[in-house]
Parts: sequence; structure tokens; C-alpha cells
Amino acid sequence: MDLFVSQFAAWAPGLDTPTDWATWAEQADVLDSEASPPVRAVPAMTRRRLTRWGRLALEVATSVEGHLAADAPVIFSSRHGDTQRTQKLLQDLAHEEPLSPTAFSLSVHNAALGLFTIIQRITAPSLALAAGRDTFAQAWVEAQGWLAEGAPQVLLVHCDEPLADFYRPDADEAEMPAALALLLSSEPGPGRERVSLSMAPHSGEPGDVSMMVAFLVWWFGRTPHLEFCTERTNWHWERELELP
Repeated sequence: MDLFVSQFAAWAPGLDTPTDWATWAEQADVLDSEASPPVRAVPAMTRRRLTRWGRLALEVATSVEGHLAADAPVIFSSRHGDTQRTQKLLQDLAHEEPLSPTAFSLSVHNAALGLFTIIQRITAPSLALAAGRDTFAQAWVEAQGWLAEGAPQVLLVHCDEPLADFYRPDADEAEMPAALALLLSSEPGPGRERVSLSMAPHSGEPGDVSMMVAFLVWWFGRTPHLEFCTERTNWHWERELELP
């Protein structure tokens, strides 16, 4: 199914402009930084409660929210979610210390999504999704389903960051602190880029970097095809590029 990208936003440390991203995509370095996005569109009281993972999601989501139809579904996806907060909660449990209700409520996988819909007063359907290495692609498939059912648009937000220290020895792919948001529709229009996703049975070894990193390299590298292999599936994105 062809989808059309009408809005795209991405954030990673030090990459503030499309030129920055294009330069980064040429080298495709997996960034390692403790920097966090400013999330200026989020009220200060809420902003203070966010870890970097939540800031990543809300930074890109609020960047495109102004173009979102009132009845457009919202999908937030992340492979691991907020592992920094989860690690702290588990450490408190191990030390038999009381858990912070606020920290616990913000540790669930749909925490950033819930805050976004509250801040923006969104009443359209929304969901948070995780599917291992296939997470971003499965979120795309979910968006296709909503559009096939007649939704005017779908907002897809994906964010991840390196695992918290305790879990990092078990990481099976290179990850960097980054997020992206795409406003997708089923109809062409001015400035919209046609993109299709197809899938086939797994036939190769998974890559060394996460799907999000590979997608960002592809998107800003301006090549027509992206092939990404996971343990389950071969995913293939294709797009039409404007001629120079």
C-alpha cells in the first residue's frame, strides 16, 4: 500500500537542520550523547517530570501536531520504552524502598502517548506499540490499517535510546537517542512524498543498527530503497524521489 508523507520531523543530539541530518547520513555514525531535546511546546510542570525518552517522543510529536486532523489516530512506538526509569524503579524494589507513584505512572509504555494526547486534547484513537526489532515497521503496518479503514491521516511517532546501563550488555543492535514523527495519509497532495512498505519472509542476518537508525540514514540519504532484515521478516521501503 502506498502512503504519502506530508510532514516529517526528527531529533537527535546535534542534528538541528535537514542539512545536519544529510551530513550525518553520509557517515551514519551512531551518536552517543547525554543531550536531551528542549520540548518547549510542553508545559514546564510536565517537562520537569520527563526523562530523555519522554522528551524525545514529545519533541517530534509536538513539531507536527499543528498539521494533525482532529480525528487522526496517533501511534507511538518504541522497542524498549523508558528503560532508565524502569531500571530505577526495579532498583528501588530490590532495595525495598517505596515506589514513586509519579515515576511508576510514567514508566508504562504508553506514558508519552498519554501525555501528548492530554496536552494536545486529542480524543482520536491512539495506541502504543512494541514488537522487538520489527517495532517501527509494525507501527507503519498499523498506520496502513487505519488509513485503509478510512482515517484521513495517521501520526506515527517512534523513539528509542540506548538501553539503561544494567541492560546494555544484552543489547543486540546499536541504538542512539533519537525520535521521528511522520504524518501519513492515503491520498497524494502538494509536497507529499509517496512511500511504500512491503515484507517478505526472513532470509538474512539482522543488521548491526536499529531499524530507526537505518530508516533515518535512508530518509536523509535520499536513496530510493531501504532493505532491513530482522529475525522474522525482510522489510522493504521504496519511495519516489524528486528529480534535481
